[in-house]
Amino acid sequence: MSQGSTSKPDLAFSARICGGRVDWVRQSILLALGALIVFLLPGVAVADESRCAEMFPDVPWRTSPSQGPATVATAGMNEATAQRFTDDVDRIAGLVEGEIGGMEGTAVCLATPELSDGFSGLVVPGQRLHAAVFAEEKVFAISAVETRMVNDAIAFGLPQIGLRELAEELGLEDGYPEPLGSTIAHWYLARDIGRLDQYRSEMTVTIYLDDVTPEDRTIEDAMVWVGDRKEDPYLYDPQFVGSQMGVFIDFAVAKEGAEILRQPDQVTWAELEKAWRISIRDQFPRGDFGLWWGVGIFVGFIALAILLAWGRRRQKRREATRRPTPPADESLFGSDAGGGS
Repeated sequence: MSQGSTSKPDLAFSARICGGRVDWVRQSILLALGALIVFLLPGVAVADESRCAEMFPDVPWRTSPSQGPATVATAGMNEATAQRFTDDVDRIAGLVEGEIGGMEGTAVCLATPELSDGFSGLVVPGQRLHAAVFAEEKVFAISAVETRMVNDAIAFGLPQIGLRELAEELGLEDGYPEPLGSTIAHWYLARDIGRLDQYRSEMTVTIYLDDVTPEDRTIEDAMVWVGDRKEDPYLYDPQFVGSQMGVFIDFAVAKEGAEILRQPDQVTWAELEKAWRISIRDQFPRGDFGLWWGVGIFVGFIALAILLAWGRRRQKRREATRRPTPPADESLFGSDAGGGS
């Protein structure tokens, strides 16, 4: 084209060129995204299984799809059972993550008893491991010896990992202090199994009868909340971890918010314990009448329990001494084969 030419550019040709480039770019992006998804999804599964395989190489782990911050791998379970336990992990891990944190990157390994023999190296010969928290590695292993206790094991174990990471954030080199850490785990367990109200009622009677003048308590009178650190790995049987003391943590969080869990020092929790005891005392009438009223309630409960036990024992004794019913006289129902007299 000469310098003085006034002819217009070929728009159709330009559109074809640009359209081809756009189509090529779009296809390239879609192919790249597809390849990324194909690459990442199997990679996540392998990574989850490998976390458990690193700890227990003799167990055939399989990743169970989870929706929460923690990942789950199972062994020896059908798909429905594995998903049920995975849902438990998702629910509890989400709660812990929102209040304490530390659930991201946590791997939960669940195996049936016949496949969890690989756990036996953690306990003495003849014993069976039920649950093990590897807080530093952020791995939580459970042997489903009793399926009804798996949820309890999860609710008590996952907070231990969250507290370990919280301790690192707070600069506590030896981990979160005990027995405060276990009491917090009891709080999670009580809430998840729906026994917080029951435990609160039981502790109300116990604390009221044990401490008539809680306002006179000093820091030295409080329980030792900040003492030893939990061993790692921490091994436990979920049948024996229940405790009513989780209601104290519920009181502290309701009073100060979940941020109070970031202040694991003896003075803070001793003051909270005093406030908790005073709040329980204030639920009852004041003065000597209140004391005897509380004692009367306690004695009434004991008397009712004795009465019920006596009634059941009497019922069993009556059943044991009851004369057996004699067999029916078959001649009354038989036909008269002989005819008349």
